[in-house]
Amino acid sequence: MSYVVGLISIGLIFALATFLTSVEIQDLDLWLHLAMGKFIVHNGYIPAADVLSCSIAGRPWVNHEWLFQVLVYLIFDHSGADGLIFMQTVVVAMTFLILLFLCYRKDKQMAVSFLLLLVLLVYQARFTIRPDIFSLLFFAVYIFVLSWHLEKRWAIYVLFFTQILWSNMHGFFFLGPFIVLLSLLSELIKRRFKLPFEWNAAGRLTDEEYGRLKRIFGLVILACLVNPLTFEGAWYPIKVMLQLSGESKIFFENIQELQRPVSWHTLFSINEFPHYKLLIYLSFMSFVLNFKRIDIGSAVFWLFFLLFSLAAKRNIVFFAFAGYLTCMSNIVHLRLKDVLPISFLREKFNTMSAVLLKVLLCLWMLDYATGFMDQGYYDFEKYERKSAFGGISQRNFPAKAADFLVEHHVKGNFFNDFNSGAYLLGRCFPNIKVFIDGRTEEYGAEFFKQYQKMWKDGDPKLLDDALKRYHLTGALLNSVQSPVPKSILKYFYDKGWAVVYFDYDAVIFLKDIPRNKKIIDKFRIDLAKWKVKPMDLRRLGAVRVSPFQQVNRAYTLESMGFDDAAIAESQDALKVSPAVAEPYKLLGKIYGRRDEHEKAFENFRIAAMIAPEDTEIRGNLALAYEKLGDFKGAIGQYEKILHYDPKGPRWYFQMSKAYALDKQYENALKTLKQASRLDPSDVTDLLKIGDIIYDQKEFQTAKEVFQMALSTHKKTSEVHHKLGLCYQAAGQKNLAEEEFKKEVPLNSMNAN
Repeated sequence: MSYVVGLISIGLIFALATFLTSVEIQDLDLWLHLAMGKFIVHNGYIPAADVLSCSIAGRPWVNHEWLFQVLVYLIFDHSGADGLIFMQTVVVAMTFLILLFLCYRKDKQMAVSFLLLLVLLVYQARFTIRPDIFSLLFFAVYIFVLSWHLEKRWAIYVLFFTQILWSNMHGFFFLGPFIVLLSLLSELIKRRFKLPFEWNAAGRLTDEEYGRLKRIFGLVILACLVNPLTFEGAWYPIKVMLQLSGESKIFFENIQELQRPVSWHTLFSINEFPHYKLLIYLSFMSFVLNFKRIDIGSAVFWLFFLLFSLAAKRNIVFFAFAGYLTCMSNIVHLRLKDVLPISFLREKFNTMSAVLLKVLLCLWMLDYATGFMDQGYYDFEKYERKSAFGGISQRNFPAKAADFLVEHHVKGNFFNDFNSGAYLLGRCFPNIKVFIDGRTEEYGAEFFKQYQKMWKDGDPKLLDDALKRYHLTGALLNSVQSPVPKSILKYFYDKGWAVVYFDYDAVIFLKDIPRNKKIIDKFRIDLAKWKVKPMDLRRLGAVRVSPFQQVNRAYTLESMGFDDAAIAESQDALKVSPAVAEPYKLLGKIYGRRDEHEKAFENFRIAAMIAPEDTEIRGNLALAYEKLGDFKGAIGQYEKILHYDPKGPRWYFQMSKAYALDKQYENALKTLKQASRLDPSDVTDLLKIGDIIYDQKEFQTAKEVFQMALSTHKKTSEVHHKLGLCYQAAGQKNLAEEEFKKEVPLNSMNAN
């Protein structure tokens, strides 16, 4: 019974993997691979320089993923999105089959099942149809051959061919030779140094196997050279890795998958990568329990991939594989009584316990899969629900905007946001060349910094230079995932570029030039006259949906200054679903800007009831209280905000301001000191609060606030001036004179 239930649990892991890999296509980078695959297939060569972008056109490009690009394009061209999803399912199933064969033992069924499930739950985040899935497959092949078949003659040929494929599929191909190198170094340590306990003998190779491993290392290094650019292509990933400690840090700060998975703040959090952390703990404990028979090669392998995974979120799956393999290699030498402090005399009890645990594992997997079966969203075009499995996501891409560009054969060099670049290429290349896409290493850190200033800050000087230098004739500003920054929208609108497409997913601007004249004349949109396109509520019925389309349009309209249209869209969103916070939040913002503070308060109040943990909404509600002169109401909201965000200095500063306006000076100072501890560099808020207290003629308290501002070592001349005014108002003219004298050399142009 235990054996059969164990087999069922393993079968369910493969069924769950098949189920989870069938999710709809949501990945952005896939579209760049499709565009490049199409180019290679139709042109018959692999370009050594960029052909996709208008900003780095002609720059040398080491395309180490060309084989993956050709493969996915051919599958997509023949079988569409479902063909790509099926490819992913097959690759993942093959990978898990190898992992199973590597570690399966009849007497360790429970351990194999549980650890494989943990690997699957970590791996799930990378089910995105990227070259990574092939890297993980080749990684498993390497371990399988080196662990079980090193003595076979065919092992060399399998790894040589695998390395050639890997070198043309993904930049992580350097891991192949590196795994062999780690094995060689570990074997050398066992042979040259006296190690404790049985470490010298654990996993030690024969002389013949050691010699074969050396030959394999030489051959897989040569296999790395089998790529379109030979030496340059083989060296490229190492070159990129060496650059990570320099300016490239900006990518790790701004791109989610490149950020660290664990920080000191999240180290013990069960909400952040719990399965990954559990694998770290279990694999580490397996070394502790098996300390007398540790294989030094296994330990080095485990440590390297732990450090590799801690560098970036996208690498954690490699550690999941390493953690599973090392854990099982240690467990092989352990018995139940070595792990549990209590020894049960009856074998039947142990067996029945194993059966129960395996049944519980099966039930958990079924429950987990059931939770995913209901995932999906409402398709507003067809007025029906779409499953989250199969096909292409309608929520992740500016699909309708791209349809417009394709349908009307729009051509040119386009400014775009980082997240839209790859998708635009997949849909519109070669008619459209993009400003930026996901190839961060090609664009470089400096270019990315300039892009950030353009996108987030709307830096007019940088944008003017980019328009001229790269001959930009269009702009697609994506609003699917988050609102487009106000400054970038205003820049193109104020420049006189024509809006030819506007909807929930994007705004498309075209420059008024002869090439665009026909499209502009036909499709120009005057947003000042924008009319809401109401939904068919009868057809929608009593279905609870998110009115994200109306909300997205409302945010864009509000950013461009069309408040009446934004209000209309927000009100239409509330007709679709009155229990959504965003429309109320936006309405409150508009009414607040219009000094209609009672209306602003009413909307923020409802928004806070719907989303009580949204600190931004509560912050706006507190400001509405302030504008209405109800400072105690504002303080109450800040107290609730600090319950949800106790380490947010912004809210302490705001709360201190409310206390100051309410003339609770002692509380204002106490809260301000707490804020300054959390953010010692914020001088602006200190000066603002000091001015409020000064205007209320509470000069002693104002002086204390300005002295706190002095400790920031910012705006020093202004702070000395304000301190001088405090002393002067308090009748302490000598001290006032001292402060003004300190200000003079810092601000000699101040006539006062």
